[in-house]
This record gives sequence, C-alpha cells and structure tokens, in this order.
Amino acid sequence: MSNLVVKAAFTCAASLPLFMSSGCHSSHSSQFSASEKQFPVGIQPFSAYLEEVEAYLYQHRTFISDDKAKEVTTNMPFECGSQYTETGLLLVHGLGDSPFFFRDIASALCREGVHVRTILLPGHGSKPGDMLNVSYQQWQKETNHHIMLFSQDVDNLYLGGFSTGANLTTIASFTMADQLDIKGLVHFSPAYKSRFFVSRLAPYVDSLFPWPNVEEEDNPSRYNSTAMPGFAAYQESVNTLQDLFSASESKPSKLNLPVFMVVAEKDSVVDTLTIAQQFKDNFTHPKKCLVWQGENEPDIPSNMRIVQTMTLPEQRISAASHMSTLFSANNSLYGTQSDFRICDNGQSDEKESRCIAGEEVWFGPWGYEPTEEEKPHVYARLTYNPYFEKVIDQVIAFIGKGEATAFCKSE
Repeated sequence: MSNLVVKAAFTCAASLPLFMSSGCHSSHSSQFSASEKQFPVGIQPFSAYLEEVEAYLYQHRTFISDDKAKEVTTNMPFECGSQYTETGLLLVHGLGDSPFFFRDIASALCREGVHVRTILLPGHGSKPGDMLNVSYQQWQKETNHHIMLFSQDVDNLYLGGFSTGANLTTIASFTMADQLDIKGLVHFSPAYKSRFFVSRLAPYVDSLFPWPNVEEEDNPSRYNSTAMPGFAAYQESVNTLQDLFSASESKPSKLNLPVFMVVAEKDSVVDTLTIAQQFKDNFTHPKKCLVWQGENEPDIPSNMRIVQTMTLPEQRISAASHMSTLFSANNSLYGTQSDFRICDNGQSDEKESRCIAGEEVWFGPWGYEPTEEEKPHVYARLTYNPYFEKVIDQVIAFIGKGEATAFCKSE
C-alpha cells in the first residue's frame, strides 16, 4: 500500500452515500486504460524475467518524460550482489510503487556481501490503467514464484518488503513454511492493517468504482493515481494476513521466525499501533526488533525495540512518513539534494501552491496535524530516512553480516 490511497480514502469517504453509484473521478485517457497484453508472470530464470519485463515496459509504459530508457530503468526489477550465494534477501514493493524504492537498501546490503533481488508486481511500472486487471491472488502467486526461484540461488533466504510487499512476504512465510527454510523477514512500513474503514469496501466495489483518485502523473518511480482493483488487492492481502494472525485450533496464528521492522509512528496509511501489537504477539522468535520512528514508545520490551525521535527541527522534520523509512538522504529522486517534492500532502490548497512554488518547507507524513508552533509551516512529504545508515546497520546485524551484539541496540 502507498500514500496515494490516503487521498482516495478521504475523497471517497466524504461522499460515502454515493459510493456505490458513482466514482469520485473518472478518466478516459490512454494512461488510465489497461494494456491489451498481460504483464509477464511465472518467468524463469531471473535473467529471462528481466528481459521480458523490460520489453513489456518499453511497449506498454505511458512515458511522462522524453527519457524513456531512464523511466524503464527506474521501474525495472533488479538484483545486485549476484556473486554472493551465502545470504540473499528478496524484496517486494508496495501498491503503486516500483523496485526503485529498494535502490538505496540494496546498494548498501550488496556492499556487505548480500545478494539482493527485487521484483515488479503485475500492474506496476507501465501505467495506472494496468492496475484495472490486478488481483491479490495474482500478486501472491508471483511473489511465491520468485521466492521459490531465489531460494535456489542462496543458502540463507530472507524475505522482505515495503507496505503491501510486506504483507505478501509475510503470507508467503506462513504458507510456504513446509517448503522452504526462510531465515527471517525484513519489513519497511508493513501495511498489515489500514487506518481507513473505506479500504474495507474496496474488494466489493472495484468493478463499479474503478477510479477513486486520478492525479497528474509526474513521478517516474510510482503512480500518483490508483485504480480500485489495486486498492482491493491490497485489502485482500490484509484480510488474508489478519485471518492467518487470528487464533484457531486448526491453524497456527504465529510465526516462529526472526523479524526486523521499521515503522513510522505517524504513518497516515497504516494502523501502526496494531502493527506494533502484532509484532509483539504474532512473531514468537526471540530474535526480533522493531525500529519505531516517533515520540511515543510502543508497548514492546526494550530489548526488542529502538525508538528514533522524528522531531528534528534542525532538518525541518516533524514526523516520519509511510515512504520515508526506505530512502537515503542521498537518493537521486527523494533525497535532500533533489528538487522533486510531493506537495500534495493533505494541507490547504494555498499552502500546497506555496510548496509547489518552491517556498521553504517542513517535512512530515500525508495529513500531518501540526502543533500550534508548527501551523505556519508549509509541508511537503518526508521522502528520506534521517536514520538510514543506522537502520542499514541493524539490517546487516539482523541477517548475520554484522556484529550480533549490535542488533536492536540504539548505538
């Protein structure tokens, strides 16, 4: 899941009485119609998969700039550290996103001798209209396929993901436990549960209400618009996972698997308190750590959590966002030296215009509610992690490439 659904949720919730009969937005442009050819799935080996996905994107992507090669590269699945076979991490992106979201993490881990591989979920990387034909089952099947494929190339298999990708890899860890020896999970902003009631309706109205949110497409690494079938596929991943987490005599509800999570307390997309509770209750292996980016410490034993303050006035940061957990300050698109801003942040039109005009901004999540002192500020989305290097150190320790004594310790 991604922040793009937040605006859709609020927009549509405001007109909920009309929800079943009309859409909040509609579009008939090619950007918002599905490609005739289906996205390549179930392809092996990984080299052949890369070739087919690249060809598909060149043929079906609606480009937003003149640099087609750069846009395709930005959205392509990739791997690095393929010469390393001891330890591997497969990463799955979120709703509307792309493998670009893992560029910084992958680069850092591959330098430490880890084989990192990413995939592109069907419906992504080409144009928002291709989300009209997606389903949860399709995403889960493709995720499972690549898990099995990657398991043949590494001795110690770790799975991870951002947002919806964290849901898909957690579900796979439940359902594939008898087939594979999965060593642990590495999750960024896991979307185990949405903050919005309206998301629960998505699986039931996806065919009647295809476009809850249509925006100008100006981001080369992800969609700004989302089709309801994509939203519904996310929600079905939530439903499946929450069913797995529910206690029952006939099935396990807990994973005895090491887990590492990074969660932004003020994340506007997901229910972070529920995620923290499920981290505590549903992951029973003693090796686990929750990095909590916020001010209010979660109810987690101190040896299983790291709290990182996100009140950082010297960097004009008020709180972490759903997406900021992933990126380095040096990221080419989302880092501090980039001119790219996400100004559509739940503030007034007047402040959004001032952000777009280039006025100095503060940073936080979508819909951040400023304190009295902060109210004069103009906000943009926080798109990088000021603790990125420290988080990477923890991931390295978690997967056994760093000092074990450093794991889940602040310093």
